[in-house]
Amino acid sequence: MELAKKYKIAYVLTPVTFGGLEKVSLNFLSHVDREKFEIEPIMFLRPWEAENFFTDEIRRLDFNSFSIPVSHSVNGELLRVPRCLLQLKKIVGMGQYDLIHTHGYLADLLGLPAAMISGVPLLSTCHGFIQGGWKLSLYNQLDLKALGRFDRVIAVSDSIRNDWLTKYVRPERIKVIENSTSCPELRGNPGDNRSTVREHYRKAAGASPETIVLGFSGRLSREKGVADLIIAVKLLTESGVSIRLLVLGDGARRAELEALAAASGVTDKVLFAGFQADIGNWLAAMDIFILPSHTEGTPLALLEAMASAVPCIATAVGGIPAVIDQHVDGILIAPGKPDEIRDAVQLLVSDSVKRTALAEKGRAKIARQYNVRSWARSIEQEYVRTICLNH
Repeated sequence: MELAKKYKIAYVLTPVTFGGLEKVSLNFLSHVDREKFEIEPIMFLRPWEAENFFTDEIRRLDFNSFSIPVSHSVNGELLRVPRCLLQLKKIVGMGQYDLIHTHGYLADLLGLPAAMISGVPLLSTCHGFIQGGWKLSLYNQLDLKALGRFDRVIAVSDSIRNDWLTKYVRPERIKVIENSTSCPELRGNPGDNRSTVREHYRKAAGASPETIVLGFSGRLSREKGVADLIIAVKLLTESGVSIRLLVLGDGARRAELEALAAASGVTDKVLFAGFQADIGNWLAAMDIFILPSHTEGTPLALLEAMASAVPCIATAVGGIPAVIDQHVDGILIAPGKPDEIRDAVQLLVSDSVKRTALAEKGRAKIARQYNVRSWARSIEQEYVRTICLNH
């Protein structure tokens, strides 16, 4: 589909704890064709959070962007929703945009009336739905109903399209575009390169050369299943396996998970490293990556680990079975089953040849099937299609 002009896109989201949505957005914004598309991020921010990696990267990439405070107080603000909507409507009205692209329930719910008032076509990327209490359930339901009125919706996995969206959005308005990531270069001998990096990062985890280092990367929220992973560490320790677990990321459940590690007697086996910008270096320190999620789309953390040639164990939920071929380029397990995590880890600990084979085939698959530039072009095509449908 040929472009008639350079299109201007309002890219609306709420970047909070740096996770999948933020990584996916930065991947796209780093690879979008800026000769053909003028992207202006509009971000709902929490003013009391002094540091925000996403906004720093937006500045580094030299995008013209706008910030809207979600509240002027950490304790909440009575009229924050109408205020945010008015500010978004003002920006959209002044910007002469060809399309609004939203991410997440707040951006969706406020983007819909702003687009309707301004007469701008509307596209959303649906990254999945976080579960956790009645408020989130209500927001999810409101979001789904709003998406039914969008011009187009991108789903990041077939499971999100089939399980959620088609109940509210007409199937012909949905396009599945799985997430993608870049494969880091492995210069020289990958083993030598990895061992150089591992020496520093494994020391941070208190790991000796013979210790098996397990890793997780993601938001510390209930649906990510990190509690199952901590219990699996306890089971593995009881079975005599010398291990450390690196937990990369932050979130609302961090204190609760740290307390669980203490109650399980594995505080010395688990390092909560918090958010890390240099995720590639930490991945290089891992012997096995584990994603124990209870729900997922197409998880970027898994793609990053596979791209970094780390053998992966992941739960068979959401879009994960479309990424991993069982025992070919990874191992699939059931969600909520710490004993299955233990068994899969023990299998890989006892079979270094299998670990190497899974790592090599996983990396090859990412390079072959999840090319980040082709992925960015697919989203650009949806931009043009949505704009053309409305002219």
